[in-house]
Amino acid sequence: MTLNGWHIGERLVHEKLGHQDHTTLNLFRGIQGDLPGDHAQFHCTRLPFLPLTTLDEIGRPWGSILAGGDGGPGFIRHSRYTVLTVEAKVWPGEPIVENGNGHRALLGGGGGGAMLAAGIGIEFPTRRRNKFAGEVTRMEREGDLVTLDITVNEAIGNCPKYINVRDLGPRPDTSPRIGLRDLQLSPTQRLPDEVISFICESDTVFLGTTYHAPEDEAALYPSHLGMNQRGGRKGFIRVVPSDGRTVVLPDYSGNRFMTSLGNIEATPLASLTFVSFTTGDILYLTGTATNLYSRAAQQIMPFQNTLTTVHTTGYILVHDALPVRQRPGTTPEVSPYSPPIRYLAEEKSAPMLLSAENPTALLTSIVLHTPTIATFTFEASTAPPIQAGQAVILDFTPLLGAARYQHMAPGNPASVNDDRIRTWTVSRSNVRGREREFELTMREKPGGFVTGALSNIARKLGSVRPEMLRDMRELGIRPGLVGITGEFVLPAPEENRRMLWVAGGIGITPFLAMLAGLAGQGEDVRLVLSTREPEVFVPLLVSVLSGRERGTEGLVLVVDVFSERPIPDLDVDGVVLRRHTGRVTSAFFASDDVGVQGREVYVCGPEPFEKAVVNALESVGVERGRVRSEGFAY
Repeated sequence: MTLNGWHIGERLVHEKLGHQDHTTLNLFRGIQGDLPGDHAQFHCTRLPFLPLTTLDEIGRPWGSILAGGDGGPGFIRHSRYTVLTVEAKVWPGEPIVENGNGHRALLGGGGGGAMLAAGIGIEFPTRRRNKFAGEVTRMEREGDLVTLDITVNEAIGNCPKYINVRDLGPRPDTSPRIGLRDLQLSPTQRLPDEVISFICESDTVFLGTTYHAPEDEAALYPSHLGMNQRGGRKGFIRVVPSDGRTVVLPDYSGNRFMTSLGNIEATPLASLTFVSFTTGDILYLTGTATNLYSRAAQQIMPFQNTLTTVHTTGYILVHDALPVRQRPGTTPEVSPYSPPIRYLAEEKSAPMLLSAENPTALLTSIVLHTPTIATFTFEASTAPPIQAGQAVILDFTPLLGAARYQHMAPGNPASVNDDRIRTWTVSRSNVRGREREFELTMREKPGGFVTGALSNIARKLGSVRPEMLRDMRELGIRPGLVGITGEFVLPAPEENRRMLWVAGGIGITPFLAMLAGLAGQGEDVRLVLSTREPEVFVPLLVSVLSGRERGTEGLVLVVDVFSERPIPDLDVDGVVLRRHTGRVTSAFFASDDVGVQGREVYVCGPEPFEKAVVNALESVGVERGRVRSEGFAY
């Protein structure tokens, strides 16, 4: 079937997103009207399972997962020119069975007719994928075996951008059973907690869509289905807390075909199918779908410009069904193109957006500690309500310009979804009693677009105009002050509070703010710092402690610094500095001198450091749930 252009839904999405250049308008020519030979060979020889969209008797899409009994490739055959024959072993709850029953002609009965279908083949170890659409022209069932003939009339090879690499192997000894099922949720019904957890712990979903052609366009743009894959970091898909059933799927920068969003725009229905590659559990979900753009999207998920909501109307959870699993001892490799997780406005972890009229933050000074570490002082146009330990969200578009569209960027994958918005932990706020000032102590990130630009400015001024580093106002570097975020905060004042703070390198930054914010009500703080740059971070501690109005009065503060480099003195009255070499170990935490039991524990640093510290604490009896941690996954 040769396409005649974009249907009404696709045209609307392109218009709303501003994708109306000549190239985008002609992308449909890349969709072939039959099944290419190399695609057929791929589906037949490389796939351990096939996600396939079909419709139920009331027109809702469901995403099936079809696989052979042995969990390996070979259950698909290229039986004729543009026909794929699928011989799958189905399990209780698999939607293809009921959906096929609605088309009796496929089973040899009268009436009915061909059944629309769409599938996607993905080879997870290589991230190769090919999509197709067409119709099921024959379906035979014998026990738990189903044979389908799928006549393909649309085919396209897709980019691998958001596929998470997995090493999969067969696991044929399954015992499928339906765990939960409700095909018609009531208007006020919520999804079970088990289903919500399944969704929020997933890093991959198969998105099924349907396009029901209006009568006046059916000849040019016939009705059809779609099946696609969406991938990201674990947890990138969210569930709205207030209703417990609306699933929110962010849309990342892609190839601009917009076929899935276009189908939803015209026919507001979608299916979501989630797979656990460790347990073999499969969650099938269907519902009404809505695309949201710009401000409407950001009101649901701050900073996300395009997303789709799926209001669940039916679901099925089947345990131990997929005869394919992640190989033992291996872990998924997250696509480097996937941006950080964004939370819903309703969620506790969501950022607080500032309500003032476009607040900004003027860069007023820079202190260079090393060529790659510096403290930047900003003056906000309105006093930001920053709690000690929180982070600010800044928009550097005014300095760096908006990112231009690029489909792929192998040299810098993160740039594809770069919105110029960055989040940094505040190392000190209300600087010198000025409520609108705050400081950010940051390390230049290798290849980082924003930290690289700021560090280059600092280094250049340091070499040619060092006096400007003390007062940079005339340069007018004024990013937008978007919001405040973070739950890793200093707790409310309480007499004789005992705390253990553990920092890895630049992870000292929230603790600098917390030190400045301590009330001096008998707090007993043990600060542990592991660093390669003690000559940078120990003086920062001195600066913060010296700037406290009452100094260390009312505090008990012991600082343990672990480093292979010389550790400078910490010349502040009332503070004990202890020097150590090597790494922080469980033996250190086990000592009576540290006294971890009874202390509130906070950990901040790079992910490997955090994991090592949490494991060490757990080994000496500190429950994981007692440890508050703050990473750098902004």
